Amino acid sequence: MSDPQQGEARGVTTPQPVESVFTRAWELLSRNWIIIVPGIVIGAILGVLRVVLAPPAMYTTDAAGTTVYNAGAVGATILSSALLSLIGLIAYIANQAFTTGMAGAAWQRGVTTLADGFAAFQEDAGRIIITAIGLILLAVVAVVLAIPTIGIALLAFYLFTLYAMPAAIVGNRPGFSSIAESFRITLARFVPTLILGIVIFVITLVATFIAAILHAIPFLGPIVGGILTQIVVAYATLVVVGEYLNLRNTGAIAPPSTPNTPGAPVV
Repeated sequence: MSDPQQGEARGVTTPQPVESVFTRAWELLSRNWIIIVPGIVIGAILGVLRVVLAPPAMYTTDAAGTTVYNAGAVGATILSSALLSLIGLIAYIANQAFTTGMAGAAWQRGVTTLADGFAAFQEDAGRIIITAIGLILLAVVAVVLAIPTIGIALLAFYLFTLYAMPAAIVGNRPGFSSIAESFRITLARFVPTLILGIVIFVITLVATFIAAILHAIPFLGPIVGGILTQIVVAYATLVVVGEYLNLRNTGAIAPPSTPNTPGAPVV
């Protein structure tokens, strides 16, 4: 990735090809495996909470061996599902914040630490939450329109919101403007974004399939599968953040909305 300040000095130049972003992202991940740590920790906490908040069985067996329907389990199941959905959403937002913040630092300095993730979560919490709300609303619309559009709505949602989190965290875009910027980038760079999205989807699909097979192995399988999943998440985030910075550094999109601290390097 070229130096950001040199890119700005040259004005608008041709962005690097997508394949070079994929290659550089893997190099950064291979030197910064710590990027997968937040996802593993958050996933472990989420797993424990799923066990703790698991609803009671719908059917139980009494002392006589008779199967009895547990009427109270219905309300408990609804409450448990609602709590787990909320917790899962919070976990997703936290993981996105940590991973994107660390990915941005990795592209900037070549190395990253957990402190970069904490900084993104603390400093950009408002932008992240608003962006997440916007993405949830759009996702609901995409799901509703999925059948009438033969899945095109879901594909459009995926492609046109791909850069939303990097725009909110790395680009400091306020409110829903992070999503608007993601739409503009995809429109301007549709073919590269389509390639990027397809490759990430295929990698994720393969990793999910392998993780599902590994889950059949007692104890060790789910652990290895979880680590593999987080490696894919971290790599995909590095790729998307890298492409976002690739466009910004060449002047294809505007620099951050909020000026960096004087003397600090520009991401």
